[in-house]
Amino acid sequence: MVTDLNYIEITPNIIMTAIMMEETDKLIRPYLYSNMSCIILSNELIFVNCTPFADLAKTFRKEMESLTKKKTTHLILTSKSWEFIWGMNAFKDVEVMSSSATKSGIRTNIKKGIDASYREWIIHQIPEDNKLHESLLKNEIFVPTTGFSNIKKLSLDVNYPIELEVTLAGGISVFCCADKTLFAGSVIQSVMPPFMWPITGVSLYRKWEDLEIDKIIPSRGPVVGKDYLIQIRTWMEAYLEKLREYRDKGVPERLIWKQKFPEHPGKSRKSWAEGGPYHTQIVERLTRYWYKQILKEVKQEDDDLMFISS
Repeated sequence: MVTDLNYIEITPNIIMTAIMMEETDKLIRPYLYSNMSCIILSNELIFVNCTPFADLAKTFRKEMESLTKKKTTHLILTSKSWEFIWGMNAFKDVEVMSSSATKSGIRTNIKKGIDASYREWIIHQIPEDNKLHESLLKNEIFVPTTGFSNIKKLSLDVNYPIELEVTLAGGISVFCCADKTLFAGSVIQSVMPPFMWPITGVSLYRKWEDLEIDKIIPSRGPVVGKDYLIQIRTWMEAYLEKLREYRDKGVPERLIWKQKFPEHPGKSRKSWAEGGPYHTQIVERLTRYWYKQILKEVKQEDDDLMFISS
């Protein structure tokens, strides 16, 4: 059962929490719950994500406000996935920012009652976490105050510029230039493979590699550096090459997971070993999905040729 928050100083201006298990020092299901962070500006506080636990989000906010003697003005959501947003009740009185796609998606989910049915599904999938059940049942999500597309610059502190950018599938990244720290959202997870299509992922990672980045705060798992970013990008490129090789050899979809692929660099990390079977299932599902996309590449090329020849 989740009972506590573990505070980690990333920089003097950025504090992150990791959710802990009862009476242990191990992260609870490290692949499941999102990180939550506080950015300390000269006159105010900004939080990034809020976990699915409103009471823990409220505790973190209260303790940071007490420690810094500053008020919270913003909550930034890097995704609309439940583990990032369900604690947002702790931030009803501040400006909540997300991408326009996330804002629209949350509005639609509330309107159609999808959030309620999804909540029941989560409880069924994670039967052992009573504290999570309690949080999901007593708290409601709401539509963010502000949605944006492309890039948005926050100039709340002249000495601490923050740049928000829409990345993939409505997610956003948060770049704190002065601290050379990037909140990557779901496109980097240091405890599991990223949920994305490799081609777009490779392009995004290459763009980030050109930035002055010392630390990357993933959506889930421990903080990493640019070296991990490069490792993931290299792995994706090698994976794509293998998928295309098997496509050209005529390997059918049903057999693709039986083929040999480059090992994900995260498998050497302790956090990967803790959730091993789950991570293996994720890689298998992503491999099958990515292979379908690779097969569509060929179909699209064939369609283009038919169009040209006609």
